[in-house]
Amino acid sequence: MGQQQSKDELLYRHAVDGNIQVISTLRRDGASLEWVDREGKTPLMAACMSSERFAAARTLIELGADVNAYRPGHNAGTPLHHAASRGLDNIVQLLLFHGANALIKNDDSQTPLQVARVKGFSNVVRTIESHICIFSGWLREFYGPSFLEVLAPNKLLSRKIWAVVDPHDSTKPLKLELAIYSSLQDAQPRTVISLWRTNVEEPNFQQLDPAVIISDKSTKSQYKFASGSHGDKHQLHFYTKLALVFR
Repeated sequence: MGQQQSKDELLYRHAVDGNIQVISTLRRDGASLEWVDREGKTPLMAACMSSERFAAARTLIELGADVNAYRPGHNAGTPLHHAASRGLDNIVQLLLFHGANALIKNDDSQTPLQVARVKGFSNVVRTIESHICIFSGWLREFYGPSFLEVLAPNKLLSRKIWAVVDPHDSTKPLKLELAIYSSLQDAQPRTVISLWRTNVEEPNFQQLDPAVIISDKSTKSQYKFASGSHGDKHQLHFYTKLALVFR
């Protein structure tokens, strides 16, 4: 038993050191891929905490390591949480490609996406959002008092925003949120709208420049969005998806 345990710990240590050949040999000799250290980290979690351990992380995954293993505690979670919290975009992509669940929340009630947003890693935010989102793209957000629309052209009352519709978490039925960014360089969205708490007014597709109106029932706020370019209807699937969700 002690010998087996030492093999497991040895595999963990070589995962930290990035020795992929030794990792493979120890695995063939029966070492566990899910041994945990005193902090509750598996070899894969440890490998996902440094970009220099990318090859070790890939090897562990190919050998069958659990990409969704969970470590309890503050600032913990899954391997994806660890990689996202450090801005390791290459490891984040590796984990997502191999089935990592981006909607699992850690003990701080944060998904890996939320962790990356808080940490300010816009590259990781874009990677995770592109993996889980239902829609992402440029829209125009209308703003200002509604009576001004009669007095001024729409182009004077709108601004380009990057919009992402993605699941809030893994609960069923699915809860979607709309994240609004001022630019692609931003990690933190300017506004997050909980779509399950809103009313959505379907656009009039007969108009040259149709717009969707979203009313937040909890904050009493109202948002109006149109396609990124005036009159461009290629993004109408965004409105259709929203309409289907709330139909």
